[in-house]
Amino acid sequence: MKINKLNLILIVIGILTMAFAPVNSVRFTYKLDKGTKSQIEIKTNQNISMNMSGQSVNIKQDVTINQSVEVTEIGSEGQINFSIVYDRIRFKQNAMGMEVEWDSDNTTASEDNIMVQQIANQLNKALNKTVTATIDQLGNPVNNNSSEVLGESNISGFEMGMLVVFADHEVAVGDTWEVVTQPDPSSDFTITAVYKLDEYKSKTSKISFEGTVSGTEMNGTPAKLSGTISGKADIDSKTGWLLSSTSMQTLEMEMEQQGQKMPMTMTSYTELTTK
Repeated sequence: MKINKLNLILIVIGILTMAFAPVNSVRFTYKLDKGTKSQIEIKTNQNISMNMSGQSVNIKQDVTINQSVEVTEIGSEGQINFSIVYDRIRFKQNAMGMEVEWDSDNTTASEDNIMVQQIANQLNKALNKTVTATIDQLGNPVNNNSSEVLGESNISGFEMGMLVVFADHEVAVGDTWEVVTQPDPSSDFTITAVYKLDEYKSKTSKISFEGTVSGTEMNGTPAKLSGTISGKADIDSKTGWLLSSTSMQTLEMEMEQQGQKMPMTMTSYTELTTK
Protein backbone atom coordinates (compact mmCIF):
# COMPACT_ATOMS: atom_id res chain seq x y z
CA MET A 1 0.00 0.00 0.00
CA LYS A 2 1.35 3.40 -0.95
CA ILE A 3 1.17 6.32 1.45
CA ASN A 4 1.16 9.69 -0.26
CA LYS A 5 2.54 12.83 1.32
CA LEU A 6 -0.87 14.10 2.47
CA ASN A 7 -1.73 10.83 4.22
CA LEU A 8 1.66 10.82 5.89
CA ILE A 9 1.11 14.34 7.22
CA LEU A 10 -2.33 13.34 8.55
CA ILE A 11 -0.88 10.29 10.29
CA VAL A 12 1.84 12.38 11.95
CA ILE A 13 -0.72 14.96 13.08
CA GLY A 14 -2.88 12.18 14.51
CA ILE A 15 0.01 10.72 16.50
CA LEU A 16 1.00 14.14 17.86
CA THR A 17 -2.59 14.90 18.78
CA MET A 18 -2.87 11.67 20.79
CA ALA A 19 0.50 12.30 22.46
CA PHE A 20 -0.43 15.77 23.66
CA ALA A 21 -4.15 15.35 24.21
CA PRO A 22 -5.28 16.19 27.76
CA VAL A 23 -6.07 13.30 30.06
CA ASN A 24 -9.83 13.10 30.67
CA SER A 25 -9.45 11.74 34.18
CA VAL A 26 -6.80 10.31 36.47
CA ARG A 27 -6.68 8.24 39.66
CA PHE A 28 -4.09 9.54 42.12
CA THR A 29 -2.53 7.28 44.74
CA TYR A 30 0.78 7.29 46.59
CA LYS A 31 3.23 5.04 44.74
CA LEU A 32 6.39 5.13 46.84
CA ASP A 33 9.18 2.59 47.12
CA LYS A 34 10.67 1.30 50.33
CA GLY A 35 13.85 3.23 51.06
CA THR A 36 12.73 6.44 49.34
CA LYS A 37 14.23 9.42 51.18
CA SER A 38 13.25 13.10 51.18
CA GLN A 39 14.40 16.29 52.86
CA ILE A 40 11.52 18.53 53.90
CA GLU A 41 11.58 22.16 55.03
CA ILE A 42 8.53 23.72 56.68
CA LYS A 43 8.39 27.48 57.30
CA THR A 44 5.56 28.85 59.42
CA ASN A 45 4.82 32.49 60.22
CA GLN A 46 2.09 32.92 62.79
CA ASN A 47 0.45 35.61 64.88
CA ILE A 48 -1.21 34.71 68.16
CA SER A 49 -3.54 36.91 70.17
CA MET A 50 -4.68 35.70 73.58
CA ASN A 51 -6.27 36.94 76.75
CA MET A 52 -4.54 35.91 79.99
CA SER A 53 -6.10 37.01 83.28
CA GLY A 54 -7.78 39.95 81.57
CA GLN A 55 -4.61 41.06 79.79
CA SER A 56 -4.25 40.95 76.01
CA VAL A 57 -1.04 39.36 74.72
CA ASN A 58 0.13 39.41 71.12
CA ILE A 59 2.85 37.03 69.94
CA LYS A 60 4.53 36.75 66.55
CA GLN A 61 6.45 33.56 65.77
CA ASP A 62 8.57 32.38 62.85
CA VAL A 63 9.46 28.69 62.91
CA THR A 64 11.51 26.74 60.35
CA ILE A 65 11.73 22.95 60.61
CA ASN A 66 13.99 20.67 58.60
CA GLN A 67 13.08 16.98 58.56
CA SER A 68 14.49 13.79 57.03
CA VAL A 69 11.74 11.45 55.83
CA GLU A 70 12.23 7.83 54.74
CA VAL A 71 9.76 5.20 53.57
CA THR A 72 10.45 2.21 55.83
CA GLU A 73 7.75 -0.25 54.77
CA ILE A 74 4.98 -0.77 52.23
CA GLY A 75 2.08 -2.81 53.64
CA SER A 76 0.20 -5.54 51.84
CA GLU A 77 -2.77 -3.20 51.37
CA GLY A 78 -0.61 -0.30 50.20
CA GLN A 79 -0.15 1.42 53.55
CA ILE A 80 3.07 3.40 53.71
CA ASN A 81 5.21 3.65 56.86
CA PHE A 82 7.58 6.58 57.35
CA SER A 83 10.37 7.39 59.75
CA ILE A 84 10.73 11.12 60.35
CA VAL A 85 13.64 12.86 62.06
CA TYR A 86 13.78 16.52 63.13
CA ASP A 87 17.22 17.64 61.91
CA ARG A 88 17.06 21.35 62.62
CA ILE A 89 14.70 23.86 64.22
CA ARG A 90 14.91 27.65 63.97
CA PHE A 91 12.64 29.74 66.18
CA LYS A 92 12.05 33.47 66.41
CA GLN A 93 9.47 35.15 68.64
CA ASN A 94 8.36 38.65 69.51
CA ALA A 95 6.07 38.83 72.53
CA MET A 96 5.08 42.24 73.87
CA GLY A 97 8.26 43.79 72.51
CA MET A 98 10.57 41.08 73.84
CA GLU A 99 12.43 39.18 71.11
CA VAL A 100 13.94 35.72 71.41
CA GLU A 101 15.71 33.73 68.71
CA TRP A 102 17.11 30.20 68.71
CA ASP A 103 18.76 27.95 66.13
CA SER A 104 19.49 24.33 66.95
CA ASP A 105 22.59 24.56 64.72
CA ASN A 106 23.97 27.50 66.71
CA THR A 107 22.99 27.12 70.36
CA THR A 108 26.01 28.98 71.78
CA ALA A 109 24.58 32.29 70.57
CA SER A 110 21.76 32.07 73.14
CA GLU A 111 23.42 30.41 76.13
CA ASP A 112 23.15 33.52 78.31
CA ASN A 113 19.49 34.23 77.61
CA ILE A 114 17.26 32.54 80.20
CA MET A 115 14.05 32.99 78.18
CA VAL A 116 15.64 31.50 75.07
CA GLN A 117 16.90 28.55 77.08
CA GLN A 118 13.41 27.85 78.38
CA ILE A 119 12.15 27.65 74.81
CA ALA A 120 15.21 25.64 73.76
CA ASN A 121 14.54 23.08 76.49
CA GLN A 122 11.16 22.37 74.89
CA LEU A 123 12.32 22.36 71.27
CA ASN A 124 15.38 20.23 72.01
CA LYS A 125 13.04 17.38 72.93
CA ALA A 126 12.19 17.00 69.24
CA LEU A 127 15.71 17.07 67.80
CA ASN A 128 17.16 13.86 66.41
CA LYS A 129 14.18 11.86 67.63
CA THR A 130 12.56 9.41 65.20
CA VAL A 131 8.82 9.73 64.74
CA THR A 132 6.92 7.04 62.87
CA ALA A 133 3.80 7.69 60.80
CA THR A 134 1.56 5.68 58.52
CA ILE A 135 -0.74 6.73 55.68
CA ASP A 136 -2.94 4.71 53.37
CA GLN A 137 -2.64 4.78 49.57
CA LEU A 138 -4.80 7.89 49.35
CA GLY A 139 -2.81 9.82 51.98
CA ASN A 140 -5.25 9.49 54.87
CA PRO A 141 -3.36 9.53 58.20
CA VAL A 142 -3.55 6.10 59.84
CA ASN A 143 -1.40 6.69 62.92
CA ASN A 144 1.73 8.35 64.25
CA ASN A 145 3.59 8.31 67.57
CA SER A 146 4.58 11.98 67.72
CA SER A 147 2.90 12.61 71.08
CA GLU A 148 4.83 9.73 72.68
CA VAL A 149 8.18 10.64 71.11
CA LEU A 150 8.05 14.43 71.25
CA GLY A 151 6.06 14.82 74.46
CA GLU A 152 5.22 18.45 75.23
CA SER A 153 7.69 19.97 72.78
CA ASN A 154 4.80 21.94 71.23
CA ILE A 155 6.09 21.39 67.71
CA SER A 156 4.73 19.48 64.76
CA GLY A 157 5.89 18.81 61.24
CA PHE A 158 5.29 16.64 58.20
CA GLU A 159 3.77 13.82 60.24
CA MET A 160 0.75 15.95 61.15
CA GLY A 161 -1.31 15.35 58.02
CA MET A 162 0.49 17.68 55.59
CA LEU A 163 0.13 15.44 52.52
CA VAL A 164 -2.65 15.86 49.98
CA VAL A 165 -5.42 13.30 50.52
CA PHE A 166 -6.64 11.99 47.17
CA ALA A 167 -10.11 10.95 46.04
CA ASP A 168 -11.01 7.26 46.00
CA HIS A 169 -11.98 7.56 42.32
CA GLU A 170 -10.76 9.12 39.10
CA VAL A 171 -10.93 12.91 38.82
CA ALA A 172 -10.66 15.36 35.93
CA VAL A 173 -9.34 18.90 35.93
CA GLY A 174 -11.91 21.05 37.74
CA ASP A 175 -13.29 18.17 39.82
CA THR A 176 -13.53 18.44 43.62
CA TRP A 177 -13.65 15.87 46.41
CA GLU A 178 -14.24 16.11 50.16
CA VAL A 179 -12.02 14.49 52.78
CA VAL A 180 -12.38 14.31 56.58
CA THR A 181 -9.18 13.60 58.50
CA GLN A 182 -7.96 13.54 62.10
CA PRO A 183 -4.16 13.88 61.83
CA ASP A 184 -3.29 14.20 65.53
CA PRO A 185 -3.88 11.01 67.55
CA SER A 186 -3.60 12.97 70.81
CA SER A 187 -6.57 15.21 70.03
CA ASP A 188 -9.99 15.06 68.40
CA PHE A 189 -9.21 17.94 66.03
CA THR A 190 -10.87 17.20 62.69
CA ILE A 191 -10.18 18.76 59.31
CA THR A 192 -12.92 18.74 56.70
CA ALA A 193 -11.38 19.79 53.40
CA VAL A 194 -12.51 20.09 49.80
CA TYR A 195 -9.74 19.46 47.27
CA LYS A 196 -9.76 20.53 43.62
CA LEU A 197 -7.61 19.35 40.72
CA ASP A 198 -6.56 22.62 39.08
CA GLU A 199 -4.06 21.27 36.56
CA TYR A 200 -2.79 17.90 35.41
CA LYS A 201 0.47 17.30 33.58
CA SER A 202 2.48 14.12 33.19
CA LYS A 203 5.17 15.31 35.63
CA THR A 204 3.49 17.76 38.00
CA SER A 205 -0.11 18.43 38.96
CA LYS A 206 -1.61 21.34 40.89
CA ILE A 207 -4.24 20.87 43.59
CA SER A 208 -5.95 23.51 45.74
CA PHE A 209 -7.92 22.98 48.94
CA GLU A 210 -10.05 24.77 51.51
CA GLY A 211 -11.83 23.59 54.59
CA THR A 212 -12.66 23.88 58.26
CA VAL A 213 -11.02 22.74 61.49
CA SER A 214 -12.88 21.79 64.68
CA GLY A 215 -12.07 20.11 67.97
CA THR A 216 -12.75 19.97 71.70
CA GLU A 217 -9.67 18.38 73.28
CA MET A 218 -5.87 18.37 73.02
CA ASN A 219 -3.60 16.07 75.05
CA GLY A 220 -6.46 15.43 77.46
CA THR A 221 -7.03 19.16 78.03
CA PRO A 222 -10.29 20.84 76.99
CA ALA A 223 -9.55 23.07 74.00
CA LYS A 224 -12.47 24.26 71.91
CA LEU A 225 -11.22 25.04 68.44
CA SER A 226 -12.72 26.19 65.17
CA GLY A 227 -11.26 27.74 62.08
CA THR A 228 -10.57 27.67 58.38
CA ILE A 229 -7.73 26.44 56.20
CA SER A 230 -6.91 26.96 52.53
CA GLY A 231 -3.94 26.42 50.27
CA LYS A 232 -2.33 25.02 47.13
CA ALA A 233 -0.01 22.11 46.43
CA ASP A 234 2.19 20.82 43.63
CA ILE A 235 2.48 17.04 43.50
CA ASP A 236 4.43 14.48 41.48
CA SER A 237 1.79 13.12 39.09
CA LYS A 238 3.29 9.62 39.04
CA THR A 239 4.02 9.05 42.73
CA GLY A 240 1.58 11.48 44.37
CA TRP A 241 4.44 12.85 46.48
CA LEU A 242 4.13 16.43 47.71
CA LEU A 243 6.70 18.70 46.01
CA SER A 244 5.62 21.98 47.57
CA SER A 245 2.63 23.57 49.24
CA THR A 246 1.39 26.77 50.85
CA SER A 247 -1.45 27.03 53.35
CA MET A 248 -3.21 29.69 55.39
CA GLN A 249 -5.01 28.96 58.66
CA THR A 250 -7.17 31.09 60.91
CA LEU A 251 -8.07 29.45 64.22
CA GLU A 252 -10.15 30.45 67.22
CA MET A 253 -9.29 28.46 70.34
CA GLU A 254 -10.35 28.46 73.97
CA MET A 255 -8.21 26.47 76.40
CA GLU A 256 -8.79 25.94 80.08
CA GLN A 257 -5.92 25.84 82.58
CA GLN A 258 -6.32 25.70 86.36
CA GLY A 259 -9.98 26.57 86.04
CA GLN A 260 -9.36 29.67 83.92
CA LYS A 261 -10.47 29.96 80.31
CA MET A 262 -7.93 31.37 77.87
CA PRO A 263 -9.35 32.51 74.50
CA MET A 264 -6.88 32.66 71.64
CA THR A 265 -6.83 33.63 67.95
CA MET A 266 -4.08 32.35 65.68
CA THR A 267 -3.37 33.06 62.03
CA SER A 268 -0.56 31.20 60.29
CA TYR A 269 1.00 30.91 56.85
CA THR A 270 3.00 27.77 56.07
CA GLU A 271 5.31 26.93 53.17
CA LEU A 272 6.52 23.37 52.62
CA THR A 273 9.18 22.30 50.13
CA THR A 274 10.64 18.84 49.59
CA LYS A 275 13.76 17.54 47.89
